[in-house]
Amino acid sequence: MGRAELTTWKLTENGESVLRRVSLLGSSPYVATDHDAIRAAVVSCATLVEAHVDKVIKSLFTADAAMSFPLARVLHAEVEDSIFRTWEARRKWLASAFGINISGDKAAQEFDAVVGLRNSIVHGDGRLTDLQVGSLKDLFRWKEQFTRVLSVQMSGRTIILTPEVAVKSAIISRDFVLHFDGVLIEAFPTIAVRAS
Repeated sequence: MGRAELTTWKLTENGESVLRRVSLLGSSPYVATDHDAIRAAVVSCATLVEAHVDKVIKSLFTADAAMSFPLARVLHAEVEDSIFRTWEARRKWLASAFGINISGDKAAQEFDAVVGLRNSIVHGDGRLTDLQVGSLKDLFRWKEQFTRVLSVQMSGRTIILTPEVAVKSAIISRDFVLHFDGVLIEAFPTIAVRAS
């Protein structure tokens, strides 16, 4: 019998910490039966990963040699809030400023469903928000994505959380962090993103 190959993941210290926390959220015995626990798990998964990506972006700016120039620091201070306002802005800054392109990747697309569901829970009280249904195309895209990726059931704009939703949110969040940190470390092998 041959030796089993071990997979070595490229993770930041903070990424590893986020993975541990996300794993716990997906493995709680209550997340399969308690509606509020499912909601809390989805919101927590999306928020933990979002905070991790924000921390990475801040670390990249801090480590960049251009930040030693006063002009760069002033310009950065001017736009800093906009960097973290949306996922689209985060992806744009990661790609244009640091060459880290995660848009369109399977892990990123599936994680978008977790973020979208989190937004529906937090901003829509369990319904697709007006922003999410700005067009008929958006309505159908979110419904399809929630159903296919997270096993959510839909009734009109109302989201019905199934027992699988929390576990799937945790798995997708885990996969995104593994992918994101791998791409990050490939591009910036010496980047240090410390756990809080």
